[in-house]
Amino acid sequence: MDIQSRANHTIDGNINENKKKSFIEKAKEHKKEIAIGAVAILSVVTIVLVVKNKATIEAAIKSTHTKGGLANSLKGRNNVAPTISEVTPTNIPSNTPIVEINVRGHIRNLPEGWNPSASNKEVARNLGYCLDEHQTWVNPYTKIAA
Repeated sequence: MDIQSRANHTIDGNINENKKKSFIEKAKEHKKEIAIGAVAILSVVTIVLVVKNKATIEAAIKSTHTKGGLANSLKGRNNVAPTISEVTPTNIPSNTPIVEINVRGHIRNLPEGWNPSASNKEVARNLGYCLDEHQTWVNPYTKIAA
């Protein structure tokens, strides 16, 4: 009987020790399973994001493959101004302060079918810029903003 109680005591002791394991010890024991689970979750999230943003990703890839694309835009310096396709008029209150903004000279992308003037090409060349076929140089100017 004494042996029997010792055996139960040992078994109970091991069970109690297993229950008292810390989170870190359990994580160490199951690190392989945790890693596989984390990779699986990350993969699912990535797939969902790619599927959800498929059109945006395709548009970004397509824009780099268009006539000259990214490679031609990097020939000059990194101050190419984007084209503005539409201006939306707004009502400005009369008490709004008017601010003058000095805009530095920059390269501008021209709409399809437009060509830069010879004088603007020469100014850009003298300043060390290499213009593409549908780009022009815009001289510095001051604009007024509210």
